[in-house]
Amino acid sequence: MNLEYREGLLFSNITITHCGKTIQFQNVVIDTGAAESILSIDVAPELFNAYEPEDQIRFMTGIGGREAAVRRRIHEVEFHSFQGVHFPIDFGRIGDDNRIDGLIGLDILIPGRFIIDLNRLEIYTAMND
Repeated sequence: MNLEYREGLLFSNITITHCGKTIQFQNVVIDTGAAESILSIDVAPELFNAYEPEDQIRFMTGIGGREAAVRRRIHEVEFHSFQGVHFPIDFGRIGDDNRIDGLIGLDILIPGRFIIDLNRLEIYTAMND
């Protein structure tokens, strides 16, 4: 699948389904420097009308400082060929920049066995060894 190179970053999209609601996050950055993915809580406010028993409050530290996030086990996460069922995803604020809807980190890129081709600006899954 093609990636979009914009403002020095690689963008793609991710889809989540939870409690019968499907939401697509359009402007997510592929971030090989992030251990875990995080999605903007502002894109999915309907998922956070109430907390769920398994929700966890987490604190992340990055270039923008320390931010709180909610880790929620999502029914289904789809990113290109990767499908995670009952997959934990963090939701929080993604800085002051509303052009970014989230970051895809190594928690998805490694189990998805993704290869990022910077020459063609594509991401695809490695063939079986």
